[in-house]
Amino acid sequence: MVSNQDAIWIIDDDNEDHHLIQEIFKEVKYANPLKFFIGAKSMLNALEKEDVAPFIMICDVNLPGMDGFQLREKLLATPNNKYHSVPFIFWSTYASEVQIRKAFDLQAHGFFIKEPNYNDWKTSFIHIIEYWLRSRMPSKEDKPDNPQK
Repeated sequence: MVSNQDAIWIIDDDNEDHHLIQEIFKEVKYANPLKFFIGAKSMLNALEKEDVAPFIMICDVNLPGMDGFQLREKLLATPNNKYHSVPFIFWSTYASEVQIRKAFDLQAHGFFIKEPNYNDWKTSFIHIIEYWLRSRMPSKEDKPDNPQK
């Protein structure tokens, strides 16, 4: 059974990108549910209501209102470990060296470019998901950090 902790959250204001990701999921047949968010504030509101954080967050840099960097800063400032143990991936159509450095200064787990053609885009997306499906991660339960354990 797949639960919300297996969910892949996509934070991106481009509906065409949402459609492409849905097409990839149909082809690859991942069991993980997808949740799409147009902006950071709607994602943060949804996250607050969840008992368990999602499996992974894939976030565009350029979002309306709060950009992806500001969203990441807000997540890192939250004292609850359910947010800290979620892999946070930046995925954008363009990235300068300054943006890439900023992403890693914010402890991003990766920065990927949305490829210009569908097959490359799909390959990149699959690599991201497959890596994290194989990786071991800390619990994403809703409890305060406890450095003694």
